[in-house]
Amino acid sequence: MKKHIILILAASIISLQVSAFEQKDLEWFIMLNNCEKCDLSEANLEGIDLQQANLIGSSLRKAKLSKASLHQANLKEVSLVGADLKEADLREAKFINANLVGANLRRVDLRGADLSGANLSNTNLVGADLRESVLVGADLSGANLLGTKLEKAQLDEAILRDANLSQTILYRALIRNADLTNSNFEGAKLIETDLTNTNMRNAKISRKQLCRVKTSLGTINPGCPDKF
Repeated sequence: MKKHIILILAASIISLQVSAFEQKDLEWFIMLNNCEKCDLSEANLEGIDLQQANLIGSSLRKAKLSKASLHQANLKEVSLVGADLKEADLREAKFINANLVGANLRRVDLRGADLSGANLSNTNLVGADLRESVLVGADLSGANLLGTKLEKAQLDEAILRDANLSQTILYRALIRNADLTNSNFEGAKLIETDLTNTNMRNAKISRKQLCRVKTSLGTINPGCPDKF
C-alpha cells in the first residue's frame, strides 16, 4: 500500500514538472526576446513588453499574458491553449497555424494580425479588435466574438460553426468559401461584405442586417442607405 502511494506521488510530481515552464527557457527569452521551440507553459508574463519577440514553435499553454505587448511578435505554430491574453496588444503579430483553443482573448487588439490556419475554437474574443486581420482558413468554431470589430478582416475558408458573432461589425470583410453553420449574428451589421460560396445554413441572421452584401445569388440590399 505504501509503495502504491509513493508511485502515485512520484507520478504527480513528474506531471507537474512536465506542465510547468522551463526556468532556463524563460530566462533566455527575457534576456534575448528570442526563444524558438521553448517551453514557457504557465509562465507569468503579464504586462511585459514583448514587442517583436520571436517565439516560433514554443509552448505557452496556460501562460499569463494579459496586458502584455506582443506587437509584431512572431508566434507561428505556437501553442497558447488555455492562455490568458486579455487586453493584450497583438497588433500585426503572426499567429500562423498557432493553437489558441480555449484561450482568453477578451478585448485584445489584433489589428493587422495574421492568424491564417490558426485554431481559435472555443476562444473568448468578446470585444476584440480584429480590423484588417487575416483569418484565412482559421478554425473559430464555437468562438465567442460578441461585439468584435471585423472591418476589412479576411475570413476566407474560415470555420465559424456555432460561433457567436452577435453585435459585430463586418464592413467590407471577406468571408468567401467559409462555414457559418449555426452561427449567431443577432444585432450584427454586414456592410459590403463578400459571402460568396459561404455556407450559412441555420445561421441566425435576417436580410435587414445586410447592406450591399455579395453572395453567390447576387448582391443583397444593393440600395441600402449609406448610414445603415
